[in-house]
Amino acid sequence: MLRLFLFVSFSMLSTWGWTQSLVVSTHPIYLIAKEVTNGIETPVLLLSDQTGHDVQLTPAHRKTIQEASLVVWLGKAHEAPLERLLHQNRKAVALLDMGLLTILPQRNLRGASLENTIDSHVWLEPNNAVRIAFFIATLRSQQHPENKAKYLANARDFAQQMRQAAQQYEGSNKAKPYWSYHDAYQYLERALNLKFAGALTNDPHIAPTAAQIKYLKDSRPKTQMCLLAEISASSSQYRRLNPIIFESVDESMNGEDNFIAAWKKLAAKTDKCVLSAQN
Repeated sequence: MLRLFLFVSFSMLSTWGWTQSLVVSTHPIYLIAKEVTNGIETPVLLLSDQTGHDVQLTPAHRKTIQEASLVVWLGKAHEAPLERLLHQNRKAVALLDMGLLTILPQRNLRGASLENTIDSHVWLEPNNAVRIAFFIATLRSQQHPENKAKYLANARDFAQQMRQAAQQYEGSNKAKPYWSYHDAYQYLERALNLKFAGALTNDPHIAPTAAQIKYLKDSRPKTQMCLLAEISASSSQYRRLNPIIFESVDESMNGEDNFIAAWKKLAAKTDKCVLSAQN
């Protein structure tokens, strides 16, 4: 199936211009693309000042897409506002639609899977990050065969670094429970041996309800819990769950310049939080 898809993709790509830019929609995928294209070209980050969820497209965004020879985006589940521009664009590839990645469903606030949904934070899973790197390298090699060896060598280097970063956390026996302000860290759980015990809200912009806070307090698996939350989370909300250890994290990797370093930073902060909560 993968070989068939790549054959079809290559057939499409052969009709595209080979001299234009590689455009990547959101920051974490851009960081991976930057590693793959290192020493060859510099990819363009489409949504440099926005997340995929709250896109407001401008004429500059449209011009960037028009001038690209390849646009890599996550897909409708993560960047719905981009679908109108990209879903019939022959130069655009939606990673979530390719059948290449491990994709998990979204969960409700208490951890139950929701049917027909997609948790789109796929880049946090180390194997997914590696697959994205090789996928970009393969497509770009088809467009620029003179640079194929370098693209693939860069992808292999990235894969080795990513696997080494993840191997640091192997060997832990018992899954460590944690809470999150909103459920954005599911793809870290296998690598770090975490167990999701609930979230405060489905949307980081919406305050948690009193009923959900009561549920978390009544069902807490440990007396002291680790809570992963964005910097914007209100202290008056999470302090109602004391005793907790609060850890500020950012799954979108905004402000980071290197994917491996950003993943290691997020993993280290998360691991420290859940381990500290057990003491």
